[in-house]
Amino acid sequence: MTACLAAVGFLLISGDVAADDLSLPAGARVGIIQVMSTDVTHYHVGKNRQGSFMRTYRVSWPISEIIESPLAAQIREAGFEPLVLEPSDQLRRQTRSWFITTSQSARLPKAAMEEVERVIAEENLAALVLVTPGPNANPESIAGNRLRRLPVYVQGWGFSTSDEPDGIAKPVVFNLVQMLLFGHDGNDVEFAFREWGGGYVYEWANFDPGADLKALPAEEIDKFRPIISDVLQRQVGRLMPHIKAAG
Repeated sequence: MTACLAAVGFLLISGDVAADDLSLPAGARVGIIQVMSTDVTHYHVGKNRQGSFMRTYRVSWPISEIIESPLAAQIREAGFEPLVLEPSDQLRRQTRSWFITTSQSARLPKAAMEEVERVIAEENLAALVLVTPGPNANPESIAGNRLRRLPVYVQGWGFSTSDEPDGIAKPVVFNLVQMLLFGHDGNDVEFAFREWGGGYVYEWANFDPGADLKALPAEEIDKFRPIISDVLQRQVGRLMPHIKAAG
């Protein structure tokens, strides 16, 4: 069976930084740093609390093929020089307090901005895209969004089944990823824009729950890879209009 992704569901209005689109000179260096995990989360919403459960599947997909490669390709296509960087120890250790717990804020902690500024200066970047997890923030603002029934601690990407009609046959696919865009004008570093994947929901149309919903076979989880790859490609497409060539 081929995995299938249904159309975009709902758009989350709140949570984005008011954007000043970045205008960069042709050939400018644009850094890419991601601190994501490829783990796939399955959360089942039962009719009661006892019927709900969460399962995390560890997979071995190269995350570079899911995030860095498509992002770098679009940056290159826009006329800039992408540079994939490893996250510093500070970025890895402080991801939760710096970026996850501030996912609805237009400002980042001072220490976070200082680390971003250090990376941009050290690598001589005109811009930086930082890809991090985010929480299931404010899902109740989307009418009909089944993600509102997921705990706020769910992060990253995955899918949700439920005991509602069609809740198992057509799981909700969620992408709780934020792409943070920083720009450098030669003097200051600005936090320009946050692209929040959590504002969009999708359906996994050809999902097969198998014999045991709590222990899905590896072959079924492997079908999730092209789905989340497509979802992230769409997210990159929403980010890129905010990075423009000057002149």
